Amino acid sequence: MSGCPPLGFRLARASDLLAIWAIERVSFPSPWPRTSFEEELNNPISYILLATSSPPASEEIWGYVVYWVVAGEMHILNLAVHPAYRRQGIARRLLQEALHRACQLGAKAAWLEVRPSNQAAQALYRDLGFKPVAKRRRYYHNTGEDALILALSWG
Repeated sequence: MSGCPPLGFRLARASDLLAIWAIERVSFPSPWPRTSFEEELNNPISYILLATSSPPASEEIWGYVVYWVVAGEMHILNLAVHPAYRRQGIARRLLQEALHRACQLGAKAAWLEVRPSNQAAQALYRDLGFKPVAKRRRYYHNTGEDALILALSWG
């Protein structure tokens, strides 16, 4: 892909929480509280993978994915890219990196929930091979919207 920004990937540190939370707040109608990210940082099955600008530029956080790896499965909890960096393939590359890392940790499948109204996210997940497997009724408390459960298996 020409035109893709050079990306770095690394796991989040406590010093990244303000930047992560800033992206969260501009990305979702009901953002996670900052304390949720703190809890995920301290959860041994949880990973917060960052997409950052690549050196030699000063490192800037462009997006993140929060996921668990447990019992041979990856559960994707949260994915966001700062609005200034969207539509550049960053979410796709970030998710591909997270899937690769989860596989290295023994995951054989991944799953997530997505709003039916979030067509852009559904298209991304579909392009990566995720398939709808179920629906959670009234999953999103702020709108009462259902959640589609999508799954991907590779093992």
